[in-house]
Amino acid sequence: MSATTRPASKLVPALFICGIGVLALLATGGAETPAANAAAPEPFGSWPKDVKPDAVLVITGQTYGYLQPCGCSRPQLGGLERRAQFIAALKAKGWPVAAVDVGDILPVAGIVPEQVLLKYATTLPALREMGYIAVGVGKAEFANGLFQVLDQYAARKEQPPYALAGNVGGLVGGKLTPRVDAFIGPGKRAMVELIEVADVGTTPVGVAGVVGPSVQKAVTAMGPKTLVGFTAEKDALATAVKEFAAHPKKPRANVLLYQGTLDEAKALAKDWQQFPIIVCLSPDAPPPVKPETVAGVDGQKTLIIQVGQKGRSVGVLGAFKRADGSFDWKYELVPMSEAFVTPGDEDAARKTNPVLSFLDDYATQVKSRNLLGKFPEGPPPALAQDPNLNLAYVGSESCVKCHTAESAKWKETAHSHAFEALERIAKRPSLRQFDGECVICHTVGLGYKTGFRDEIASPNLKNVGCESCHGPGSGHIAEPKSAKYLALQAPWRKDQTDRLPDPATIAALGMLTDAAFAKAPLKDSERRMIGGVKAMCMSCHDIENDPYFDFFTQWPKVHHAAKKEK
Repeated sequence: MSATTRPASKLVPALFICGIGVLALLATGGAETPAANAAAPEPFGSWPKDVKPDAVLVITGQTYGYLQPCGCSRPQLGGLERRAQFIAALKAKGWPVAAVDVGDILPVAGIVPEQVLLKYATTLPALREMGYIAVGVGKAEFANGLFQVLDQYAARKEQPPYALAGNVGGLVGGKLTPRVDAFIGPGKRAMVELIEVADVGTTPVGVAGVVGPSVQKAVTAMGPKTLVGFTAEKDALATAVKEFAAHPKKPRANVLLYQGTLDEAKALAKDWQQFPIIVCLSPDAPPPVKPETVAGVDGQKTLIIQVGQKGRSVGVLGAFKRADGSFDWKYELVPMSEAFVTPGDEDAARKTNPVLSFLDDYATQVKSRNLLGKFPEGPPPALAQDPNLNLAYVGSESCVKCHTAESAKWKETAHSHAFEALERIAKRPSLRQFDGECVICHTVGLGYKTGFRDEIASPNLKNVGCESCHGPGSGHIAEPKSAKYLALQAPWRKDQTDRLPDPATIAALGMLTDAAFAKAPLKDSERRMIGGVKAMCMSCHDIENDPYFDFFTQWPKVHHAAKKEK
């Protein structure tokens, strides 16, 4: 699942819910189960032995709609199923557990807006099932229209997890409306609150949420369509401190869900030591294993926590009460590996992990709402060079007559039955053949005019076919010798004489270090070809969907050049 390198008409990243290794699983014939080699080191080894924490907070954020891992290789990280399984394992230890999320639960931008909102409507009930107290509100929620997002959950019933963003208000006609008036909820409280206090075991935990300057600036730049504005960050924090102090539960373990950068959080921590725990935004890189510690003016320490993006890891914060009533904090960053896949067959897994039913419902709604049919269409990339061309996708069988050997080779590869992986193999949830975010990499031309639409309208465009790489073939079929159409069928060539090295050479190059590869005796045209073809492959086999993809290993398996090109 990725911010992938997509063709020009797909201007936003596809945010997949596809299951792990669906193409690879065609060879194994099974759904995802914990891999034998997926065992991770036992977490919490540095925590006090034989002493239960007084409270445990699971910390997540910036999931960006990644409901489940996706890809053609294993193992991968992430997914709501594993998160739920992990939290259940913590509770099984007898630990008092609750959870919070810094926000950005849904994609910042998605291909089908209705599907983006459906992801929020799926995730929030799943988080409630896991025991979440509160969630922040971030750029993703604002970009998709905060009022529309709240309609998916908070507006329907007053229930946790509660959305927290204390310095946001409504904005109409340039006038800022107070938060409590702008976000009137279905119960006694506003749909967007400043604080929430909950008992985690016998420990009252206070949670506040505010939006920092950098995110405020990004949201303001979106224009008045967001219908929101912001009050001063410091005013919201001051009010939160007062509300915590006045709260009957008297929380002492206060957490700030901060929609801001690490630098902003560090600056804030020095002045607001009433929040010993600050959770802030992460870059799209592996998060730090340990929190950053900031000392205030009186020496009190604040822990600043980043947990990364896309649900690949979660943070676990344990509070151990000292004799004087203060807390000794312990932290663990836990990757959501295959070790946390729900064991058992499909029926057994659903009985023990209720979050799977939310994913099933998501897939069912994607099908019943025909969200695949709402996938936008743009002109094929070839038309960017000449908009007057009348090109159409025709299907791989139309190529067989003239390209017999290449077609025979293609039929030996997993590409030739990629759609079957969605129909028969993908589980947790199934029905992926109706989800455009999965179908796009398992068919020909989805997202382009004349490309795949559905199994009934365009059955000839199922699977990853010739035109997935070579583009719509109608022009080439009509004029096989046309230099213009030949050039369009191989856009990775700068010159029509460019050729890849032979498959054996490609495989050998893959054994080299980067330094050795740079010195390899290759023509400039061969290096261009390797870069161009590799980039094309990685439009689907990218770092998210297929993190172990290696062009030099895989290309020899699918090599299908005509004899004259060898």
